[in-house]
Amino acid sequence: MVSSESAAVSWSGSASAILPVAELDRAVTFYRELGFDVQVAEVGGYAFVEASGIRFHLSESPGFDPFTDAGMIYLYVDDVDSVHAALSLPSADSLPHQYLVERRMRGESLARIGVLRDEEWGMREFYFTDPDNNLVRVGSRLPASD
Repeated sequence: MVSSESAAVSWSGSASAILPVAELDRAVTFYRELGFDVQVAEVGGYAFVEASGIRFHLSESPGFDPFTDAGMIYLYVDDVDSVHAALSLPSADSLPHQYLVERRMRGESLARIGVLRDEEWGMREFYFTDPDNNLVRVGSRLPASD
């Protein structure tokens, strides 16, 4: 806690979410295919993902279970419609849970994409999951209605 007698904390800087992954190489390939620049760290199963100011990290995690250990991140973009249109992933609606479990057991990707829609909280958004079932929500603010 910051004491009431001290100056306010200055939260100046930046932050990056860290998504856990089972296989770093597969995750790096996936994000590169989506158009991100991915730099693999020289040491220790780690990578830095970036595109146009969007930044996050990937961390290879031993014993990773995509159904209990997956992470989440929200990416704010200028044109969510064009991002959604550019992604070529299986529809989330066509991949029920049991099918995903079977895919995981075969070592296959769990990547899929959801529908694009306007939400009551003022965002137009969709989600996709990466091969390790990390949830990536992507959105743009809706124009204010008068």
